[in-house]
Amino acid sequence: MNLKHLLCAAAVAMVPTGAWAECSVSGTGEVNVLSNFFETLELLASKLEECESDGLVIDAKLTTEHKEEMNKAFAAGTSPFDAAAVANSSITLLQAKGQLMRLNELVDKYRDQYKIEDNMLIRFGDDITAIAFMVNAQHLFYRKDIFEQNEIEVPTTYDEMLAAAAQLREAGIEHPYGAAFGNSWELANEYVNLLLASGGQMFDPVTSDAAFETPEAVAALETLGEMFEYMSPNSMSMDFGDVKRQLQQGDVAMAILWGDQAPTMDDPDESTVVGKIGFAPAPAMVEGGIPASTFWWDGYVIPKNLDGDPDLTFQVLMHAIGEQTVLENNDTTLWIRSAYEPNEYTNAIADTVMLGAPPYPMNPQASLAHGALGENISDFIVGKESAQESLADAANAYRNAAREQGLLK
Repeated sequence: MNLKHLLCAAAVAMVPTGAWAECSVSGTGEVNVLSNFFETLELLASKLEECESDGLVIDAKLTTEHKEEMNKAFAAGTSPFDAAAVANSSITLLQAKGQLMRLNELVDKYRDQYKIEDNMLIRFGDDITAIAFMVNAQHLFYRKDIFEQNEIEVPTTYDEMLAAAAQLREAGIEHPYGAAFGNSWELANEYVNLLLASGGQMFDPVTSDAAFETPEAVAALETLGEMFEYMSPNSMSMDFGDVKRQLQQGDVAMAILWGDQAPTMDDPDESTVVGKIGFAPAPAMVEGGIPASTFWWDGYVIPKNLDGDPDLTFQVLMHAIGEQTVLENNDTTLWIRSAYEPNEYTNAIADTVMLGAPPYPMNPQASLAHGALGENISDFIVGKESAQESLADAANAYRNAAREQGLLK
């Protein structure tokens, strides 16, 4: 699947017209759906629950520990979850282990009823294994007013962002920058953004061996460490939600966040900086280089070992991500539907991708490398090890995990 084509198609299409009804799914039983916890998935949980009736129970569980729960559930004799939300990285090991249901027949059966579009279909070979509903990328959020007051141009590279951070600190802003270093996955994701934008790799595509002990890999980690000097000391315990609140409460002047968080900056119920946040493409690592970000999709999968009815589960999922959801909630995220209309909150996502941000690698090696990096590079960030030592530890951890999965001899 060409993810950039998917983004372009979503961004240029027109909104169809028509009348809409409530959930028309009929059936009895339970549909239990597991997902991560962020705004778009909270919305979709409410849409899933619209299908609940006297004979049909819907349980949408949102948790930041979704990946661990999903891996255990899909590997068990019977999964307590009938479906789960996944993304580029989390689908790969599930697919490699043969744990995902082939959805081709269900797509063919319900394509017309739920207006399932080709751009929504995630394939491995000929098998459709997920239905995508949104795309996302991390990019720069910044305080327009503070940048203007200090005559700072919007950074386009990390060198410029470091210079801006230094100038803002001199102007009296103690912690000018925010980023999510709060758990191993988030920290690794910040690093992978810089690694790929530096011309580095996570693993050798021929041998599957670790490839993050190169000069590019070291430079990327050292840059991450330099940015940490301008962050709150509590950043090692902050997740994306915490960084979002830092911006909303005026505690930082710029941050790298997921694009779908942009509308929350102008929500007066939770933000004190309404109208003051600007959105720009993710900065590059080198002048003229690609943005230090990756392009993601999120979608739903059904495990082979579900306890419920896959047909019923599929219908409930398709209701939740239907055209009505997009029309009623256009500004929530960058939806993968022709009903979606671009807006001020998603332009920076599109610009980041169009400037060359690559899709996050969809293979199990990348998932294992991501985990190994997240568990080891924090020692460099907090000053316990050199960048070379932390990356060597991560490489050893990756090799052990890859051998266990049969991906490396």
